[in-house]
Amino acid sequence: MTPTIGIGGGWLALDMNMAWTDISSLDKPAFSYIFGPRLGKTFKLHKPDRNIALWVGGFRVHISGNTNGTISLSDVLDLNGAEQKVADGLTKVSDNQTKVDTWWDGLTPSQQKNPANVAKHNTADRALESAGTFLTTLDGALSTAESSTVQYSLHKAPKDMWNFIVGSQFQYSKHIIFRVEAGFLGTRTQVLGGLQYRFGL
Repeated sequence: MTPTIGIGGGWLALDMNMAWTDISSLDKPAFSYIFGPRLGKTFKLHKPDRNIALWVGGFRVHISGNTNGTISLSDVLDLNGAEQKVADGLTKVSDNQTKVDTWWDGLTPSQQKNPANVAKHNTADRALESAGTFLTTLDGALSTAESSTVQYSLHKAPKDMWNFIVGSQFQYSKHIIFRVEAGFLGTRTQVLGGLQYRFGL
């Protein structure tokens, strides 16, 4: 919405833009409001329908300060990749356990009584059991995480709500208009450029 009025040979335009952004992870739509008052003057040029406008003004940005929402952990973390790695790890543990059992069963009774072989067998069993327990626990945690959500709350605001703007518009004809505007001072800098074409004139 841009109400405009002529003032002392110039003009005052109050540009107002409101937006509500609604996404599934927010409890309610996020609201933003931009207000840009501009005070300017339009100068006619020698050729018909040509003019140039110059203006100064301000640019104010307001964003609703609080945002609450919920997001699923599966949307944030690569759980599918992690689950595949855990599954691969469990397969390796099982394969290595089979190798250890095959080696142990292939030993003669006297070799199985050898302290070096006993220590080797027990160490391998303990390591594989620990790895299997860890991976099984991790697999359960990943399954739980798939259905878990994180609730969050954000408070946001621009550092400076206002900055200064200057701009110009050149009307080449009733159909074609060029526009440029720059905003500065404060912590925000913006540049806007535009080409406008009017139909039906």
